[in-house]
Amino acid sequence: MDIPRLVSATALDDYILLLEYDNGESRSYDFKPNLSHPFYRQLENMKLFKTVYVTDGEIGWVSGQDFCPHTLYLRSSSEEL
Repeated sequence: MDIPRLVSATALDDYILLLEYDNGESRSYDFKPNLSHPFYRQLENMKLFKTVYVTDGEIGWVSGQDFCPHTLYLRSSSEEL
Protein backbone atom coordinates (compact mmCIF):
# COMPACT_ATOMS: atom_id res chain seq x y z
CA MET A 1 0.00 0.00 0.00
CA ASP A 2 1.33 3.40 -0.95
CA ILE A 3 0.85 6.01 1.71
CA PRO A 4 0.95 9.77 1.18
CA ARG A 5 4.09 11.61 2.21
CA LEU A 6 4.02 13.35 5.59
CA VAL A 7 4.79 17.06 5.21
CA SER A 8 4.12 18.49 8.67
CA ALA A 9 3.39 17.46 12.24
CA THR A 10 2.21 19.52 15.19
CA ALA A 11 2.28 18.24 18.79
CA LEU A 12 -0.62 19.16 21.06
CA ASP A 13 -0.67 19.22 24.88
CA ASP A 14 -2.60 15.93 25.11
CA TYR A 15 0.06 13.95 23.16
CA ILE A 16 -1.94 14.16 19.95
CA LEU A 17 -0.02 14.68 16.73
CA LEU A 18 -1.75 16.66 14.01
CA LEU A 19 -0.45 15.41 10.67
CA GLU A 20 -0.58 16.93 7.20
CA TYR A 21 0.10 14.84 4.10
CA ASP A 22 1.08 15.77 0.56
CA ASN A 23 -2.33 14.69 -0.76
CA GLY A 24 -4.02 17.40 1.36
CA GLU A 25 -5.17 14.93 4.00
CA SER A 26 -5.20 15.97 7.66
CA ARG A 27 -5.03 13.25 10.28
CA SER A 28 -4.50 12.90 14.03
CA TYR A 29 -2.53 10.32 15.95
CA ASP A 30 -2.81 9.69 19.70
CA PHE A 31 0.78 9.10 20.81
CA LYS A 32 -0.07 8.38 24.49
CA PRO A 33 -0.03 4.53 24.18
CA ASN A 34 3.57 4.69 22.91
CA LEU A 35 4.85 6.55 25.97
CA SER A 36 4.96 3.34 28.01
CA HIS A 37 7.64 1.92 25.70
CA PRO A 38 11.17 2.63 27.04
CA PHE A 39 12.28 4.11 23.69
CA TYR A 40 9.59 6.81 23.90
CA ARG A 41 9.46 7.38 27.67
CA GLN A 42 11.46 10.63 27.43
CA LEU A 43 8.66 12.10 25.34
CA GLU A 44 6.43 12.23 28.42
CA ASN A 45 8.27 15.52 28.90
CA MET A 46 5.97 17.85 26.98
CA LYS A 47 8.81 20.20 26.01
CA LEU A 48 10.55 17.28 24.28
CA PHE A 49 7.32 15.98 22.75
CA LYS A 50 6.71 19.37 21.16
CA THR A 51 10.09 19.27 19.39
CA VAL A 52 8.57 16.91 16.80
CA TYR A 53 9.74 17.54 13.25
CA VAL A 54 9.36 16.04 9.78
CA THR A 55 12.30 15.27 7.52
CA ASP A 56 11.97 13.43 4.21
CA GLY A 57 8.43 12.30 5.10
CA GLU A 58 9.46 10.84 8.44
CA ILE A 59 8.76 12.05 11.96
CA GLY A 60 11.35 12.51 14.69
CA TRP A 61 12.23 14.36 17.87
CA VAL A 62 15.37 16.21 18.94
CA SER A 63 15.91 13.62 21.68
CA GLY A 64 16.55 10.96 19.01
CA GLN A 65 13.25 9.09 18.77
CA ASP A 66 11.55 8.44 15.45
CA PHE A 67 8.39 6.66 14.39
CA CYS A 68 7.52 4.49 11.40
CA PRO A 69 5.70 6.63 8.80
CA HIS A 70 3.57 3.69 7.63
CA THR A 71 2.38 2.90 11.14
CA LEU A 72 1.74 6.57 11.81
CA TYR A 73 -0.49 6.85 8.76
CA LEU A 74 -2.30 3.53 9.14
CA ARG A 75 -3.09 4.07 12.84
CA SER A 76 -4.01 7.74 12.58
CA SER A 77 -7.52 9.02 12.21
CA SER A 78 -8.94 11.26 9.53
CA GLU A 79 -12.00 12.11 11.62
CA GLU A 80 -12.93 15.76 12.11
CA LEU A 81 -10.17 17.39 14.12
